[in-house]
Amino acid sequence: MDGMPVMSRAHVLTACVLAASCLIASVARAHTQAATADPDEGTLSSVRPRIPEPMLFDLVRPLGAARGEFEVNSLFRLTPAVGGGVRWAPEVEYAFAPGYGVEFELPIDGRAVSSVKAALQGTLPGPRPRTFIHGWQGIWEGERHGGGRQIDLLYLAGSRWHRRWSAFTVTGVRQVAHGARSRALLGNASLFYHAGKETSFGIETNLASAGASRVTVMPQLLTRRSRYNVQGGAGLVRESGRTRLQVAWRLSREL
Repeated sequence: MDGMPVMSRAHVLTACVLAASCLIASVARAHTQAATADPDEGTLSSVRPRIPEPMLFDLVRPLGAARGEFEVNSLFRLTPAVGGGVRWAPEVEYAFAPGYGVEFELPIDGRAVSSVKAALQGTLPGPRPRTFIHGWQGIWEGERHGGGRQIDLLYLAGSRWHRRWSAFTVTGVRQVAHGARSRALLGNASLFYHAGKETSFGIETNLASAGASRVTVMPQLLTRRSRYNVQGGAGLVRESGRTRLQVAWRLSREL
């Protein structure tokens, strides 16, 4: 493996993750009788109330997901002014218990796997289940080169107060260990308009406040049909005093 070119190494790692995913899915279907689930939940942040999922911040299956649900997806991002090609991150998600899920992800810069990520998510009980849902998520990421590590601890909350309107927020903290230790505050707020059962429009804002804050504002379109889910948008990224255009899209498939 050490002698393989970077392109092959990235593709081999991705193929291994996807193969393991299919194995987990088949085992899960053979050994669990999950509650009936909507086959098009890949772009939802919660099952009930139905709230779309932010594109840039990906959940581990929707909050309140049924046991046995399984998904493969990837976010693609392109920032033309920066160069370096498309950054993408194939991942697999599995709900191992009602309302709880696990995720594995391989962020890739161009052709090279830059890091390895894992996440655990849970749903919390709430007083108004028809209009409000909340939960938590923990994310670990380790660089493949350089030895950097970071952990995110997050609180998730969503509300749908109208048949056409809903919102989802993420707040938390990031602990970074890369030489010296540092912390950053994290925030993500999204507002959605439900044009129909299969199509929604949204605007997502994402903030990471460390030494140099990074703010992203991304209008987006979300659509789903027959277990295939597509999100896409274009927005602005503000960092280190500069504003750049960024294009992003996410493709997902539920198995």
